[in-house]
Amino acid sequence: MAVRQVREFIAKQPDECQAEYLATVERLEADGFLIEPFAKKISRNLFEIRIRRGRQVRVFYCYHEGDLVIGVHAFVKKAQKTPQREIKQALKTVAAIERGDYDE
Repeated sequence: MAVRQVREFIAKQPDECQAEYLATVERLEADGFLIEPFAKKISRNLFEIRIRRGRQVRVFYCYHEGDLVIGVHAFVKKAQKTPQREIKQALKTVAAIERGDYDE
């Protein structure tokens, strides 16, 4: 599952990015987790999917209510280090989901 921002962002990406994202999400659904280089843990309940085909796309996700995985924020990474504003935006969405306040 992904929030609207993630779905709309991925839909605008080149075909190879979309294909790699879908393949990675399928692996996540099948295994329940991802390892590097496909993903990285950012904080307690925030992880990032790393898409490298075409562009350096990152999709933050979290686990919710057991095994539900939710894509919470996506962006194109332009610098070597992940910008703090992108992490803060993702954490804000995660907090809203955990409180039950998130509504598309």
